[in-house]
Amino acid sequence: IYFYFSLTGCVTCLDHDEHYILTFPNGYGRQSLSLHTCIYNCRSILTVPWIELGGECSISCSKTGYNASIIFHTKPFYGGKKHRITAEIFSPNDKKPFCSIEGEWNGVMYAKYSTGENAVFIDTKKMPTIKKKVRKLEDQDDFESRCLWKDVTYNLKIRDIDAATAAKH
Repeated sequence: IYFYFSLTGCVTCLDHDEHYILTFPNGYGRQSLSLHTCIYNCRSILTVPWIELGGECSISCSKTGYNASIIFHTKPFYGGKKHRITAEIFSPNDKKPFCSIEGEWNGVMYAKYSTGENAVFIDTKKMPTIKKKVRKLEDQDDFESRCLWKDVTYNLKIRDIDAATAAKH
C-alpha cells in the first residue's frame, strides 16, 4: 500500500514568536497483497508488516533563518534497519550544518555537532505520552475531522462496515 500526500505544516513557538514551516515524509504500509508484491516485498510475509516513513522533509524559520533537512530512510530490500532517520541543521546563511543527527525516528537519535561533541539528541522511548486535547464535538465546526468522521468512526467501532461505508458519502 502506498499513501502519497503533500502537506505543509506550521508550528508556532509562542514564547519566541517564531513560526516553523515543515513538510512531511511519505507513509508506506508494508503488506503482501499479491504475487507481484510478494516477490517484490518478501519481508512482508517473512516478518510482521509495518508502517514505514520515507522521503525528504524540511523545517525552516523565516524569522531566525535556521533550517533543517531531514531524510526518512526506508528499509532496503536486503539487510538494513527500519525507521532510520538522518538530518542536518543549518544556521542562517551557512552551507555547512552545525549539527548532524542520525538514528531511529521512533527510538534514539544521536547528534554530532560541528564542535566535535556527540550527544543523545532525543530518546523517543523515554518521552512522556501527552494526552491529546480535543474540543467537544458540539463545539467543533462541521468540517473538523472528528465531527466530520464521527459516524464512520462509531460504525467501525461496532464493526458495522456497511454503515461505516455509507457514512463516508
